[in-house]
Amino acid sequence: MNKLFLFVFFLTGFLSFLGSAQVKVTNLKCEHLDNPIGIDEVRPRFTWQIESEQSGFLQSAYQLAVGTEKAPVASGKGNFWESGTVNSSVIPVVYNGPELEPFTRYFWSIRIQDENGNWSDWSEVAFFESGMVQQTNWKGKWITDTYDYNVKPAPYFRKEFRTKKNVESARVYVAVAGLYELSVNGERIGDHRLDPTYTRFDRRNLYVTYDVTKNLQQGENTIGVLLGNGWYNHQSTAVWYFDKAPWRARPKFCMDLRVTYSDGTTETISTGQDWQTAFSPVIFNSIYTAEHYDARLEQPGWNLPGFEGEGWRNAMATNAP
Repeated sequence: MNKLFLFVFFLTGFLSFLGSAQVKVTNLKCEHLDNPIGIDEVRPRFTWQIESEQSGFLQSAYQLAVGTEKAPVASGKGNFWESGTVNSSVIPVVYNGPELEPFTRYFWSIRIQDENGNWSDWSEVAFFESGMVQQTNWKGKWITDTYDYNVKPAPYFRKEFRTKKNVESARVYVAVAGLYELSVNGERIGDHRLDPTYTRFDRRNLYVTYDVTKNLQQGENTIGVLLGNGWYNHQSTAVWYFDKAPWRARPKFCMDLRVTYSDGTTETISTGQDWQTAFSPVIFNSIYTAEHYDARLEQPGWNLPGFEGEGWRNAMATNAP
């Protein structure tokens, strides 16, 4: 009887261990996004999913590590924050470490404990990257092409610059009152339409972050921006009176391109009055009444290095929305 009891005891323990070993923590997200960049939330939220063959599996505790070096985080060693053992089955988990630095990539990993006290392996490492964090970190100025919001054609903007060293990483941070299309060296950046989303522009303006590392080349480069009216400069009349909105003005934008070189140095290419602007072939655009495009006005190569076009002039400084 005692031998049978011991056999059952050890078999139960072995099966418990086996079940724990088959538990896997997957689908790590920060702020509900996969490896996001440009996070400004000072206390970002972490979520994950659990894969287990055990029916009704319950997480009883977790350990979470955050650091700026990937290898130590993979084994649960975070040089920025370690949660310690937290007895909780609740997610999301809110970051509770030191203040996040701007323009920094943080790696994180998680492991969980089951009801029997068995720990899973550490998850695969995920990351998030902080953005501006503070408004004072912006270097770019708000620019436009005219102060007359009744002008119909959508404006082009371009800026040529030169990189003299190997580029390690490059990020574009762009805030726009209106809509925009962004290009680097003639290639469209991003696959979204209607960015940024609508806000009360006189109270809050959103920005979007892009990884443009692969789009830059050593030597001459060009950034191109096409601005549209969106909800900011509603030129069509309608029952909601957006054409009389208190924030209404000619579309404008602010941008920083932050380049990190392989030697650790950084450089920021920012919007200012040295940017060039001209009318585009988009002769009219409206959220309500569509876009009118005149192909006769196209300027091939306007967003490529070495372009020399007629009628381009310096951008105009303007106030924030």
